[in-house]
Amino acid sequence: MLLTAAGVAAVLLWDDLRGMWPRQRTTRLDEVQFLSSIHAELRAGASLRWALATAADGVDDSTVGEVARLALAGVPLAAIAPHLGGFPQNGRRLAAALQVAAIAGGRSADVFARLAQRGAEENALARERRVLTAQARLSAMVVGGLPVLWLVFGGVRRIAALAEAGGVGLLVAVAGLSMELVGGFLVWRLATA
Repeated sequence: MLLTAAGVAAVLLWDDLRGMWPRQRTTRLDEVQFLSSIHAELRAGASLRWALATAADGVDDSTVGEVARLALAGVPLAAIAPHLGGFPQNGRRLAAALQVAAIAGGRSADVFARLAQRGAEENALARERRVLTAQARLSAMVVGGLPVLWLVFGGVRRIAALAEAGGVGLLVAVAGLSMELVGGFLVWRLATA
């Protein structure tokens, strides 16, 4: 049972730590900037292909850079669309809008303007949610940090005394320590989500 709990905690910790150092990904702000650039280029009279290539140059992401290269190389827009599905907010919508514009033609500047507006609104809501949950996150960090502080200041002696008792005392010490560590980790994970 203890090994299972340690294994689950290790998997959760690995998954959480792996997400702390993301691969070079497009951020939400990059997405809004990208969509706004497409809209501006289309409003200025540029073709959709040129608007994609120009807007992609402003985003520091290898996938979006590939979009610029494909657009300038003359690859059909419908074939470029799947490369845009990786945006965090409007990826699928952007890919679908590009496919529709490539197949049906017509004016698509308003679609990209609406996607940019939607992305900006979602960013504002995310910032507001982060501000409104600041107190709850701080409380969770305190509640998760108290057992760790208890362990550091005095708990170690009590656990050592239980471990020295042997048998059941050792089992209780290991189980208690693992529950404290897993509980602190889960609260930290919830507070940072």
